[in-house]
Amino acid sequence: MKTRNTIFIIEYAKGSDKGFDGFRPDTKAILREIEKETKYKTEIVFFRPNKKYKLLDYLKKNAHAVISRINPGNLKQVDEYFQFLKALGDEGVEIHTHPDVMINLDFKDILAKLKGTRLGDDESYFYHKFSDFASKFPNDLKKHGIRVLKTNYGSTGEGVYLVRLQDDGSIVSTEAVNNEKYFYDDIHEFISKFEVNFQDDSEYAEYFEGKTGFVGCRYLERISEGEIRVLLVNDKPISVVHKKPQEGEFSATLFSGAKYKYESPSEGKWKDVVTLTTKGLKDLKPYLKGQNYPLLWTMDYILDYNKDGSDKYVLSEINCSCVGITTELQYAKDVAKVFVK
Repeated sequence: MKTRNTIFIIEYAKGSDKGFDGFRPDTKAILREIEKETKYKTEIVFFRPNKKYKLLDYLKKNAHAVISRINPGNLKQVDEYFQFLKALGDEGVEIHTHPDVMINLDFKDILAKLKGTRLGDDESYFYHKFSDFASKFPNDLKKHGIRVLKTNYGSTGEGVYLVRLQDDGSIVSTEAVNNEKYFYDDIHEFISKFEVNFQDDSEYAEYFEGKTGFVGCRYLERISEGEIRVLLVNDKPISVVHKKPQEGEFSATLFSGAKYKYESPSEGKWKDVVTLTTKGLKDLKPYLKGQNYPLLWTMDYILDYNKDGSDKYVLSEINCSCVGITTELQYAKDVAKVFVK
C-alpha cells in the first residue's frame, strides 16, 4: 500500500483573499515551514465542486493530512464542502480543522450555548426561527435599549447589526460591515423588514441543519477600546491581537478600517485574558465532538467591567474556519510544529 506522505492545503479558486499568484498569501509560508520542520511533502490543491470526487480520490491515496484554507463565505454550498472534508476524515486523513469542530465553534450560536460557563454571557440568545425573533426580540430591546444582532454564520462584520431604541420609539440599525445606518418608525416596522434576513433550513443540509438565524448579544460600550483577539494553534495561545476600530465605529474588522497590533501572550497586561482563554478550553471541549482543537483559530473578546470596577473580558466570537496570518507569517512555524512527530 502506498504511503500517504503529503500534507495538502485546500484552497478555493475564487475570493478576495488571494495574492497576485492566485493563492492565499499565507499558504506557501505554511507549507514551507512544514517541509522545514517535518519529513512530509506538501502540495496545494483547489476545491472545485464539479470535480470533488476526483479530488477526493486523489487525497485519499496521497494525503496524510489536509489543511482547509477556504473562507466558507466564498462557497455557494458550504455544507457540500464540509461533507467533503468529513468523507476524507472517515478515510483516516487528518483534517485541520475538522468540520465537526467548525460547525460548533465557528458559528455565533456558540455564544448562547456557553451560558453558565466562564466564557458565556447570560444575556446572549439564539433566534433560530423568525417567529422566535419576532416574539422575543422586542422585549430584549426594550430591556436593554440597545442590542447587537449577529448572523449565525458570517465574517468580516457582514450580517452584524447594532440596533438602538430611541426615546421616541423609533429604531436605528447600524450595519457593521459598512457602518451604514437604517431608520425605522417603530419596532414593528423593524421586525417586519428584518424578516428577509432569516432563511429556512435547506433540505439538503447535513451540517447546517438548525444553523440559520441570529444571535442577540449585549452591546458593550468598551468596544470603542477595541477587541482583544487571542490567536491559538491547537490549545496554545501564540499571540494577542489588539483590534482597534476607527474613531466612532463599533466594528473592529480590517474591512471596516480597524488597526491590528500583535503582541506576545506572555506580556503581563494580557495575563488575565490568556488565563481565561486557556481555562475556557475545558468549556469548549464538549463541542469538539472528539476531534482536536482547531489548527489555527482565534477567540475574540470585548472589554467590560466587573462589579469591583476591574476589567472583564466577554467572549464575542470564535473564528476557526480560515484565520489569516498574512501580515504575520512568522506564525507559520507554530502551525508547522503541529505536524512534528
